[in-house]
Amino acid sequence: MFPGRTAISVATQNAFNTSLNFFFINFCYIRGLRSNFQSVEHHLSSTKPHLLFLTDTQLCEATDSTSISVPSYFLYSHFRSKAGCCVYVRNDLTCSRAHALESSEFFTICLRLNSHSLTKFICAVYLSPNVSDYIKFFDYLTSKVEHILSLYPFADINILGDFNVPHQLWLFSPFTDHSGELALNFAIFYDLEQLVQHPTCIPDLLLLDLLFNSDPSAYAFTQSSPLGSSDHNLISVSCPISPIPPQDSPKRRCLWWFASASWGDQVLC
Repeated sequence: MFPGRTAISVATQNAFNTSLNFFFINFCYIRGLRSNFQSVEHHLSSTKPHLLFLTDTQLCEATDSTSISVPSYFLYSHFRSKAGCCVYVRNDLTCSRAHALESSEFFTICLRLNSHSLTKFICAVYLSPNVSDYIKFFDYLTSKVEHILSLYPFADINILGDFNVPHQLWLFSPFTDHSGELALNFAIFYDLEQLVQHPTCIPDLLLLDLLFNSDPSAYAFTQSSPLGSSDHNLISVSCPISPIPPQDSPKRRCLWWFASASWGDQVLC
């Protein structure tokens, strides 16, 4: 289910633009937005992705966004002094912030986009390594995905960010712990595929930044060097702006429930 995603080169990505009807999402564990802002600004000005999600921004809630604003981009933020996240949205992109999908307890930021009859939800998360209640976190994600599917059964769902949930199925993870099992169960239950296939944390060669997606055939990804002093690679994802017509008539994703630690017993809901 998870291996085998297609990568595109940075040169190819930079050759795409909106005239070719491609949509670009970038995300990165930034490890301090203020100290790395010059690199973030340069990346946005030169590459011009539609969205740039940043995690571990390390800015207090009352931060004046004027000093970290970038021309042609709007900034949505969920700041905390020792964690936090944000997204830069290119100002020619029509989208709305989905506050109802966000969490006051966990660091999340969610957007809803409508394009060519397709509804797309993109939610960025920063799951700090200090988090201990992973069950509560994945219960939160489960409730929000259920909410989306109850209203938009055929929505394109993307959940991305720094998860810190090791699982040997995420390539380069040397072990699996309970948080990784919860993440995999969540992905399987909602038929989401984990697209990132190379280590993202430098120099430890760990895969900590994940992208769970409901329509992997439409997406391609690549990685490039970190922004500023971050020790995580920048991840770039592309997909067509117009949805790819399905070969079969559309239907709601099948939901498979795997009982905890019991992978042989599968029940179709």
